Amino acid sequence: MSEIFERWKGLTEAFGQRLDAVSDDQWDSATPCADFTVRQLVEHAIDVQRVAPKGLGATGAIDTPHGDNPKATWQAVRAAALDACSAEGALEKEMDTPIGKMPVGQFFGGPACGDILIHTWDLARAIGADEKLPEEACQAALAFLQAAPAEFLRQPGRFDNAIEPPEGADIQTQMLCFTGRQP
Repeated sequence: MSEIFERWKGLTEAFGQRLDAVSDDQWDSATPCADFTVRQLVEHAIDVQRVAPKGLGATGAIDTPHGDNPKATWQAVRAAALDACSAEGALEKEMDTPIGKMPVGQFFGGPACGDILIHTWDLARAIGADEKLPEEACQAALAFLQAAPAEFLRQPGRFDNAIEPPEGADIQTQMLCFTGRQP
């Protein structure tokens, strides 16, 4: 299993831990993403994590509808993604993504890891959970984001303009500021 896929597994596990902490009265709470409530943020995170398995032709559990139980949907989609992407050679296969054609492993290393990492922080901030993110993952996400075309990043539904991080900011704060978030 590749280092990138292992990172994705750890990040999706961390997101799931924050998700498990969401109480029934928090689903309609605001998040750092102005357009998303907690429920909408979770649904978005689920949809992004469907991209690679669907690109590999996965069906069944990967298509679990959002429904009334986002926690169960997350578990089903994550398990289906693990299954589809763990197959021999799966990470080397080319697939179409929202940002162009790329190998599945490259999608995991950039968009899939970056999205779930950032939204783990968003979810934690919204529900008052642990906001600490893995340093190595923050570094990888920041490098990916800095290399991405601005016209892809800075548009409605993606990221606000970057804000200047405080002097001496840690890598997590730098990454979050690059996405327009106020850590």
